[in-house]
Amino acid sequence: MARKKSFAIIGINNFGQAIVDTLIQKKQHIMVFDIDQTKINNMVASYEQVDGVALDTTIKANLIEQGMEQYDTVIVTMATNIEASILTIISLQDIGVVNIIAKAKDSRHTRILKALGITNIVQPDVMAGHMTASKALFDVDIEIQTVDENYASVSIIVTEPSIEGQSLLDLRLINNKDYNIVHVKRKGRIILPADVDTLKLGDELLVISKINAINDLVIKLQTTDNEKDGK
Repeated sequence: MARKKSFAIIGINNFGQAIVDTLIQKKQHIMVFDIDQTKINNMVASYEQVDGVALDTTIKANLIEQGMEQYDTVIVTMATNIEASILTIISLQDIGVVNIIAKAKDSRHTRILKALGITNIVQPDVMAGHMTASKALFDVDIEIQTVDENYASVSIIVTEPSIEGQSLLDLRLINNKDYNIVHVKRKGRIILPADVDTLKLGDELLVISKINAINDLVIKLQTTDNEKDGK
């Protein structure tokens, strides 16, 4: 289990709530901030594990009062109001917050955040677009978890009978320049892969792969619909 950390989430919206839901599952300490008292009240009422304060985060004194520099990570989810996002981030930097993750509205917003020295930037719409396009490329069903212009994190379940019992080395699935197997999940147990490990039907592989290599990897590991029908 991940080490318990403290997270400050600035801005309550769908993106922020998704972050909260994930961090709750990981049993992390979460504090939410938003200028809208009603949103804070609703969030705190919905989650026993979440505390919240309504305040204007563009004002440095408010951030100091809340001890914002003490959190392990501060996530700024507001992007619609670019000015508020920028002022909040500048104030966070002024008081010594180092680990900042910021949501960007568009490429212009991203450029501004990079100019401020923010390296951990998320553009949800762009990520969703990459994932949708990548999934549309494949004839078989796989779970694409994250994706950028070059690489994707994918989860693939082994359904091809011919590779049952073959080692990762024999299948050329290890020490490959195009992808890397992070782990193999078998009946709920996580296996860290070695070249002598063998695959079984039903194994779930978490793989970091080049986008242009995913299709070949899926074809190797999964039976296609035509093969299932005997065609």
